[in-house]
Amino acid sequence: MDRRSLLTVATGAVGAVAAAQIPAGAARPAQPGPAAQHGPAHAGPGRPVATFNVISDIQGDLRDLGVALEDMNRTNRTSAGLAVAGDITPRGYDAEYAAVASEVARHTRPRTVAWAIGNHEFYVPKWRDPSTLAQDTWPNGTTEDSLFRSFYTFAGRNTVYAEHSFGGIPVLSLGTERYMH
Repeated sequence: MDRRSLLTVATGAVGAVAAAQIPAGAARPAQPGPAAQHGPAHAGPGRPVATFNVISDIQGDLRDLGVALEDMNRTNRTSAGLAVAGDITPRGYDAEYAAVASEVARHTRPRTVAWAIGNHEFYVPKWRDPSTLAQDTWPNGTTEDSLFRSFYTFAGRNTVYAEHSFGGIPVLSLGTERYMH
């Protein structure tokens, strides 16, 4: 990583639109090519280099997610990225991740999405099956490894940590490394 600004997206961070700046004298990121769906704003001393959106707590509310994605696209068309700071699903079931992915795919959004795992992604062990709450028999056959694998499959990586780039600004996604009952 160089001297550019750094954004860290961790579970629990919430926001609407953010802008990262490059300090005076620091190397400026290259402008994205014509294939980029969204890119950085006009760069200049003390001016934003990239605007991006930050949301959290989708918790499976796909209708609200769709409205939020449309609002973000309408108000920040040049968004260089979308950071999702955890609580993507209501419980962490693979079908819930698939539903979120399907809803996201239906909307215009920045090419880069930085997903962070949240506590809701660890609620599967409280359920015997998706319809039967069974906290007294926790973990109901669920393993910690399976919870992380579900997130990794959804996020397209094999760690809770990841580095992304929003218009040349490094963005780190952070998340918990252990499930705690």
